Amino acid sequence: WYSFYCPINPSIHVKHTMSFVTNKISLILTIFLVIQTVNVYATDIYNGTASIPPNGGEWYACSDFPTTYISFSVSVSNTSLNVTPNFIGTTVPGKNSNTSTPKYLPGVLAYQMTKDNIKIFTDHNTSSTFNYIPSLSCYEKPVQSCDQDVGDLPLSDNVLQCLALENPTGKTVYFHILLSFNKTVFQNNTFTSPDVPGGHESINNNNTTQKSGSNGLKSMSGHGFMQMVVVTLMVLGFSKLVTL
Repeated sequence: WYSFYCPINPSIHVKHTMSFVTNKISLILTIFLVIQTVNVYATDIYNGTASIPPNGGEWYACSDFPTTYISFSVSVSNTSLNVTPNFIGTTVPGKNSNTSTPKYLPGVLAYQMTKDNIKIFTDHNTSSTFNYIPSLSCYEKPVQSCDQDVGDLPLSDNVLQCLALENPTGKTVYFHILLSFNKTVFQNNTFTSPDVPGGHESINNNNTTQKSGSNGLKSMSGHGFMQMVVVTLMVLGFSKLVTL
């Protein structure tokens, strides 16, 4: 009988080990990127509570990227609320004045405007006027709720977009807000704000419960789906490159 000795090629063993390690690293990176992607999409909608100082105090929040989209729902509380820590938005103190403030119920004036107009809006000493989109604002009187959505009527300027709120009352106003600059915040009953002053607010004032432009849901859903597809393909492509 003859015994045959077949030595194992060390280089082959090393290659297999390196391939195993590389595949594990690729899997970990892929899982990490998917989690990060989910987290990014989860924060597309800002959801929290904030407050506005009295006597013309203001609160505003702007997108950090150029966009032609905005969707928001503001609900004012009759009582004080705990504000959300580190929530989006900037607060501006009201005017120091001895004149009496109108005795409204807690309410706000809401304006949709570009970032360029925010500086004018927040400057209490300027005589300049700021520009805003009437159909995406609630400005004719203080309101306790304001729901507006671009839907399938996108804004004409692809720039930094903002939502600005003003408190004309004599007490601090607390409000809850849903805000997004790239998707609808109305998951179960989407709509498009009519292209008229007051937008969706005018529909509410007419005691009409039907919301117009329901096809805005299809538009935004398709947009969000394609974004997810693109990101998923990028993640898979990256993981493939790592394994090469």
